[in-house]
Amino acid sequence: MKQLFFETIDSTNTFLKEHFEEYEDMTFVGAAYQSAGRGRSERQWLSLKGQNLMFSLLIKDPNVMKEFKVLSVVSAYSVLEVMKGYGLKDLSIKWPNDVYVKDEKICGILLEGVSMDEMKCLIIGIGINVNQTAFEGDYLHAPTSMKKVLGEHVDLDLFREKIYQGLNDNIAKLKRGYDFYPEIVPYDYLKGKSAYARIDGVNKAIDIIGIDADYSLKILDEGKERNISSSEITFHI
Repeated sequence: MKQLFFETIDSTNTFLKEHFEEYEDMTFVGAAYQSAGRGRSERQWLSLKGQNLMFSLLIKDPNVMKEFKVLSVVSAYSVLEVMKGYGLKDLSIKWPNDVYVKDEKICGILLEGVSMDEMKCLIIGIGINVNQTAFEGDYLHAPTSMKKVLGEHVDLDLFREKIYQGLNDNIAKLKRGYDFYPEIVPYDYLKGKSAYARIDGVNKAIDIIGIDADYSLKILDEGKERNISSSEITFHI
């Protein structure tokens, strides 16, 4: 498990996309500040310097890359496990890539691949709100942080090591064929909710059954069950 750290960088995901050939599988790249951090759909990820945990993880193992549908959810579960150890309650995973405390977002995850005729690597970008307590800008869902919830400062270096180790351990378990699904089901934020979604270019109301065993999302669409991947849907609760 190799670790790199930058005081300032444009984006840890972008850095690994440009330099993945130079680094080994399971390399972690962190930063105190990202000037061009990104979330899904090219949304900007804003974070005060030195207040939060922002990093990317390089995946080059072909057997793990094939599990891309699982990786986002398992990454969120790895973060959730560590947060539980700090005493956070009401934690859940909002499929496919967020961790929530009640109805507030505390962690976002972005998976990106580098392909040149074939997939060369996957990059897991993770942003966790740790000690920041004021958030400017417009958000679909209000953000929160560990400090806001716990009422106390979190040692960022120690937290980083716990998160890195948790991810390292769980990806090792994934390589061995471990099934995380039974552990993840109790934390399914979307299960049983209704949503207004855009599916296949059409806006519609759907009912969400929940995360399925293959880590897709099972929904009721016009009374019929169907499974969708994260690339097929944009929705608002």
